[in-house]
Amino acid sequence: MQPTRRRWLSITGVGLGVGVAGCLSSGSNITYPESDSESSDGSESDTDDPDSGSSDSDSEDSEGSDSVTPINTRLADETNTVYNELRWFETEYDDTMREYKGHVREVHNELKLLREALASDGRIEADSLAAVETFADEVAASVNDIPEPQFTRHLNFRVINENRFPVVERFRRREDWQRVDDELRQLSRIYGNASTDETIRKRYSPNPIDNRLYGWLTGTQTGKLFEVRHVSDDPEAHEDADQRLPGHGAYILDDSDREIKYLDRPLGGPQWDLLSSLNDDFDQFDEPTDRRYRLYVRIHDVDIQSDDESDDESDDESDDESDDESDDDEIDPTETNSVPLFGQRYESLAAADAAFDAVMSDKDIEDTIQWGQETWNRILYTDEGRVYAHFLQAGAFLFVVNPSRTAWEERADDWDGPISGTWLNPEPDNS
Repeated sequence: MQPTRRRWLSITGVGLGVGVAGCLSSGSNITYPESDSESSDGSESDTDDPDSGSSDSDSEDSEGSDSVTPINTRLADETNTVYNELRWFETEYDDTMREYKGHVREVHNELKLLREALASDGRIEADSLAAVETFADEVAASVNDIPEPQFTRHLNFRVINENRFPVVERFRRREDWQRVDDELRQLSRIYGNASTDETIRKRYSPNPIDNRLYGWLTGTQTGKLFEVRHVSDDPEAHEDADQRLPGHGAYILDDSDREIKYLDRPLGGPQWDLLSSLNDDFDQFDEPTDRRYRLYVRIHDVDIQSDDESDDESDDESDDESDDESDDDEIDPTETNSVPLFGQRYESLAAADAAFDAVMSDKDIEDTIQWGQETWNRILYTDEGRVYAHFLQAGAFLFVVNPSRTAWEERADDWDGPISGTWLNPEPDNS
């Protein structure tokens, strides 16, 4: 009979002395819940998301089982944050961008009506132009709040208005109606281009996701590509019933202009079905009892050359500028150095604890290894041969990394390079 997690921690001395010493030290920024507003794994509950659970089950777990102590809460908290952002892209992104598009498009339509009035009447009055300018200023003052906090790299409509409308008024006073029409057409084109689906998805990219999520996953690291898919155990949680794979998938990159092969099918597709292969690899760790969702991640090392993009008006006015990358710069996820990860989020700490014991019932722990702030178990098991993997419980999560028949000491020295510096294996905190 193999040792349970608590027996192993006791035998090896990992326990609170090593495994969570960083979390419980005087310098820790981790706090444990004293009310129902937080879950017992140290993360805030998301009661608006039926798939992220509520605080009730976690608080009951804390009160009902003194033997379940939260461990590795740093990793649990950060994974919860990552998941909530992924769920936002799945469930709220489209509505958010429709709202943004609608407001920007309204300004474009008002400018179009102003030009039509000029064409029919041969002139426009000062109050008509001023009314449109006032409306454009009202939109500029609020429209960029709509994509926040998920996105912050906005087009500066306020500066555009300040630069453009005075020019229109100057030529209106001179009764140079051709120049008035030219300036209105240019201003209308800016708002029209900014409200197209293509421009919006380029600026606020949902796949590859190019926003704060990349920094949460990598810290200060660059040159990483994350291929992710989360699959809820609630069959009603995912809205797209026609998709080719279960759950919701996306790539995460810090340069959404970079071309990615197979962009439309992260972790799978008709010609390259990686999800099925990963399920085979992780089958020995699959434990669905009281589980909320599964999280599949492949972390890739890629050579990325990113230039900071300017948000000044000239960049956004030109629709002739091409940002196409060369074929040589395309990322092929099938040809990178990558490491796979399988995570499972459970209803409570007690459920995750029971799942850990169930998974480990036919496996051996050889030793442990320190990755960043967490102590991972290096485990052995049999699955058509001897398999080596890294396994860990973190709060209400279970994580397993890179099951392989290659023994630890026979792996390439840099096999874990893709995860180095990421939220999974962050740089040690030397503060």
